[in-house]
Amino acid sequence: MDEKKINNEITEENAPITEGVNADAADTHAVEAEQSAEAVQNDQAAQEKALKKKKRRRVRRIIAAALLAYAAIILFRQYVYIPGKYEAPPTPVPTDSGISWDVTETPEPTPYVQKIPVKMYFTAREVSFPVERVGIVPYTDADGNQLVNELGQKVYTMGTLDTEKAAAWLETSSSPGEYGNAIFNGHVTWKKIAGVFSLLPKMEAGEEIVVEYDDGSTMRFIVERVNIFGIYDEPADVMLFDTGDSRMTLITCYGESWNSELGTREQRCVVVAKPANPDEIIYPYYEEEG
Repeated sequence: MDEKKINNEITEENAPITEGVNADAADTHAVEAEQSAEAVQNDQAAQEKALKKKKRRRVRRIIAAALLAYAAIILFRQYVYIPGKYEAPPTPVPTDSGISWDVTETPEPTPYVQKIPVKMYFTAREVSFPVERVGIVPYTDADGNQLVNELGQKVYTMGTLDTEKAAAWLETSSSPGEYGNAIFNGHVTWKKIAGVFSLLPKMEAGEEIVVEYDDGSTMRFIVERVNIFGIYDEPADVMLFDTGDSRMTLITCYGESWNSELGTREQRCVVVAKPANPDEIIYPYYEEEG
């Protein structure tokens, strides 16, 4: 038997073995490929899951930051007054004195017309706001029941406005600049928004307040004092009409302590201001001596 024939026989005998080995290798490669594809899919799924989780965390952080910012804004607006556009007081215009040098003319008395305050200016703070009239109303508790004093008499008080953007003037008190006490009040906060009178506790003696009237004229006042009183400790002259001088009294709530029975704060901030020029004081109901 020659060498070539022997080699052919060996090859033929080994052929089934080689084919079996190749088949096993192919199966192994297929399994490995399948496992690799599955691993890739699992890795992609894990990445997508991690990405979604990261996005959810980011959304939660954004929502939490937005809620925190909203709460901060609400808190800020409750304690810090945000003024609108400031309008300076109108410039006083000189008017005719009305004096006639004709001694033969007999002047006719002119009926007194009270000037009504319509606007107020805290000039140093560049804050201006409207003034509205209010009257006397029943003094009620937190449940709306009218209060009575120790003698059983019904108690009344000054009305208030349903806004933080304006001040109330008690129309039965003097007009600012007249002899007597011109009484104003305003909210320190209204529906959790700081009001114009939240500035009162920050005021100092010497600050200027300007009042504008319905006829377009103005008068300057200077803050004389700023006081804090308990609601049961207010001096009588705070609400007194005849104070023996000409003044404005500005009143607002103060402090965080709450009186649940009356439905109001336990303290009041009271600012007293007097005419900058005493010569401008009006005496509508009093005759000057001399």
